[in-house]
Amino acid sequence: MKPFVIFALPRSRTYWLSRFLTYGGSTCGHDETRHVRSVEDVRSWLAQDQVGTVETAAAPFWRLLLKERPDAKVLVVRRPVAEVVDSLMRLGIAFDREALTTKMHRLDRKLDVIERRFPGAQSVRFSDLAHEAACKEVFEYCLPFAHDPLWWAQISAVNLQINLPALLRYEQAHAVQLRRAERLCTQQIQANKRSDKVRLGPIDRAGITIQQEGWHNFYRDGGHLFTEHCKAVGEPEDEWRRKNLPMLDQLEDAGAWQVITARSNGRMLAYLMTLVGPSLEACNRITGTQTLFFASKDVAGMGLGMVLQRMSLDLLKKRGVHEVIMRAGVRGSGPKLGTLYRRLGAEEFGHLYRLKLKAA
Repeated sequence: MKPFVIFALPRSRTYWLSRFLTYGGSTCGHDETRHVRSVEDVRSWLAQDQVGTVETAAAPFWRLLLKERPDAKVLVVRRPVAEVVDSLMRLGIAFDREALTTKMHRLDRKLDVIERRFPGAQSVRFSDLAHEAACKEVFEYCLPFAHDPLWWAQISAVNLQINLPALLRYEQAHAVQLRRAERLCTQQIQANKRSDKVRLGPIDRAGITIQQEGWHNFYRDGGHLFTEHCKAVGEPEDEWRRKNLPMLDQLEDAGAWQVITARSNGRMLAYLMTLVGPSLEACNRITGTQTLFFASKDVAGMGLGMVLQRMSLDLLKKRGVHEVIMRAGVRGSGPKLGTLYRRLGAEEFGHLYRLKLKAA
């Protein structure tokens, strides 16, 4: 059984989840990272079988999980920050509301990142955990068992909460050790980044996988690469967030997208998107029109663009596509793409012009 990790803000039914998911020989801990004193402790825990944990403070270290166990199942529980802060303040503990709110917002942003970038990550709303249907999905995602309605009925009405004052006393007593462990884990994450850049050098393609994947996973995980793409073509770095997402979703539902990516340890390095549909020029012709095509500067010189193109064309041919329209744009490396297309056997097919119409 793959390990599973649930990331959440405090007061998001996390302790209840840890008890609910301790079932059938599988054990789910709660805030297990408080016992970590070294990176080796993390590796040892992840090497166990039939384990999971619900974590309320570990979100900033998600990259370490991705490096050590990229196959781990990850679930994110979302609860509005304001609700979390109000719930914590009601405990009667002497929190500074302003400082607490700032800390919760910082953690919440990390949950956003995990949802987008950890391959296969799922999410659930805190409010939905009051219902059996959502709990069933969580149970069957994390554990290798079918949902047990009797078990859910027995535990659903039980008010299970962590002894937060005791947890805070533990953290205060072990503050020196915990801060040292945080530094060690942060250093390991930085070392992993440097190592990845070395391993992904121009003469080493080992460890990179090329695959076709769905639009939703692509959009969730590709934010860092979309940002790099926007910068490369002179757009604001967050311009990708303003694309016509509803239309993109509709085209995905219609099976009109082909998305080919290159990844290493889950990190996306390059992508090629093709829109597939009936041709306007012939009744029985299917046309593929390439849209987004980009590779990170971290893999410059590795020839990933050609690899993505060949895989895309092969899959399109098997799908029954008759022709592919390839665009060599005028921004970034667009003008250089004509050479690549000709190497693939493509012929020049006119020129593309754009006229912006001013408002009347």
